[in-house]
Amino acid sequence: MHKLRSIAILSLFIVNVISCTDALNSSQENLSDIQLMDPMTSALISIENNEVHGNGIFSMNWSSLNPLFSNENDELGMALAIGFDKEVLLKPPYDTPTVEMGSVSIESARGESIKLTKQKSRFSGEHIIYSHRSFGPFTKQASLSYDAGSQYSISTSGSDVFPALHLTTTTPNKQVSILSPSDEILENHSGEIELSWDAVAGKPVAIHIRPSFDPKAGEKPGSFNRDHSKMILLEEQNGTYTITEQTLSEISERSAAKTLHISVGQLYVNDFQTDGKTYRVIMRSADHRLVKLN
Repeated sequence: MHKLRSIAILSLFIVNVISCTDALNSSQENLSDIQLMDPMTSALISIENNEVHGNGIFSMNWSSLNPLFSNENDELGMALAIGFDKEVLLKPPYDTPTVEMGSVSIESARGESIKLTKQKSRFSGEHIIYSHRSFGPFTKQASLSYDAGSQYSISTSGSDVFPALHLTTTTPNKQVSILSPSDEILENHSGEIELSWDAVAGKPVAIHIRPSFDPKAGEKPGSFNRDHSKMILLEEQNGTYTITEQTLSEISERSAAKTLHISVGQLYVNDFQTDGKTYRVIMRSADHRLVKLN
């Protein structure tokens, strides 16, 4: 069971890193086509009712599973920041180039200080993303820890086009947790899947079904094809959903994958006004299951 858990967690780690780096590795020149955030976060933001304009976005994502080599905890915490030199609608797609923000860091409720690293995407024009995603066996950086109902501080030193900021936000009182199926890996599965979860009441939930990356030793994982996945948005949710056998079969056939990755996630958004400008803080938590089809 320990070996199976290791496979499940490593697959999740690979998917999360690839999702976070889609924009960094893109060769597209149309900025509106670039996904600056992972698909689930983008989908949940798109159904937010408030049409808020602002100058920056800070995102913190926590998943309930973590690579066993990262501090031996059960939590994968990543962060991202983007700043704009003019006011934009804080919903995807983001068709305005992002700018230098200076030094960007997050201080957790436990007093940890996590520095986000400046990245540049590979397409024409200046487009900058700050992220904390490089941790595990290849670096001494730590995952961003999570504490429910606790204060986290976000700071930027600023630049010629972006101000120095200090924002304090409070995390939701719970993370998303899948209750059923209880097994992290469903072996030789056939038929539908009845999902149930615990999450903050009264807020939408997303269910993302996609092929699982399971590269062989010495091989790189394949690219993430969004057309091979399915995003289910539940604006009104009661903690249950049935994934049909047809849905699982269609994704498996399109991607030629026999192992699927199911995520259930929820978003929590805070907007801050400072010196006449608005900045958005997004917090997302998710739980996961791997399904090995019969």
